[in-house]
Amino acid sequence: MFDAVKQTENNNLTRPLVSVLIPVYNGVPYLSQTLDSVLNNNCKNIEIILVDDGSKDASKKTCHEYENKYNNVKFISFGKNRGMDRALNAGIKVAKGKYIARLNQDDWMVADRLEKQVEFLEKNREYVAVGGQVTLFTDTNPKYAEVNFPLTDGEIRSKWLMFSPFSDPAVMYRRESVLETPGYSQIMWPADDVHMWYMLGSLGKLANLPSMVTRVRWHNGAGSIQSHRKQMKRTWEVHKWAEENIQKPGIGVRIFWVGQYVAGLVFPPRFNWFIYRQLKRCQLLLRV
Repeated sequence: MFDAVKQTENNNLTRPLVSVLIPVYNGVPYLSQTLDSVLNNNCKNIEIILVDDGSKDASKKTCHEYENKYNNVKFISFGKNRGMDRALNAGIKVAKGKYIARLNQDDWMVADRLEKQVEFLEKNREYVAVGGQVTLFTDTNPKYAEVNFPLTDGEIRSKWLMFSPFSDPAVMYRRESVLETPGYSQIMWPADDVHMWYMLGSLGKLANLPSMVTRVRWHNGAGSIQSHRKQMKRTWEVHKWAEENIQKPGIGVRIFWVGQYVAGLVFPPRFNWFIYRQLKRCQLLLRV
């Protein structure tokens, strides 16, 4: 997937430290708020890569406006919808940063997120990716829910066959590491992010910061709501892939997989995500 871009790094002074990668599809009305949150972050040596995946609303216009206004904004546009994975892979190919930070079109970046994640990866060379804690918010509730993730590599690996180690829009990973993978898999979408964490975890250590790094907008148009049933089916497939390539599960994990898959087909998305968050909170508190 990325062989064509494995080349000698450009070490000149204009190279950004961080590439913030944002896929876009019908992102109005939240896209401008998201971009402003990135531009107002404390780390200034960045580039923002917007990849529009064939939007039918005014998203392309918004992307063009930011590209024309800010020198560090790059815009890639697909003529038709090709899928988030192809959009992400296209963004990775043109990214120049030493690190790539993910964000979704409707989320907000906390002001000190990038500098904290860069500091962690600079000090810990054996780590390939670092995430953090997230807050879900709605238009009427700024603190709808807290979503917590394990901090250490050991804690992550002890439960990563059951719970995703990261929130996708909260992750920063090394560009050189992601280029060693085949890229985001369209076949695995919308569980492609979990698939990516397994691949990156096979290359090095993973961690999460204890602080909140991203505010994730929770609404009925969110991908985790709209594509919930498909996500549960693909999650099952990703888990089976992990069984063959990453780690053999015990009987308890297998039971969890079956329960998660069945619940995803039977119960409404919001109920399932509520139960999932409660289970995550319990296993973090009990360290079981």
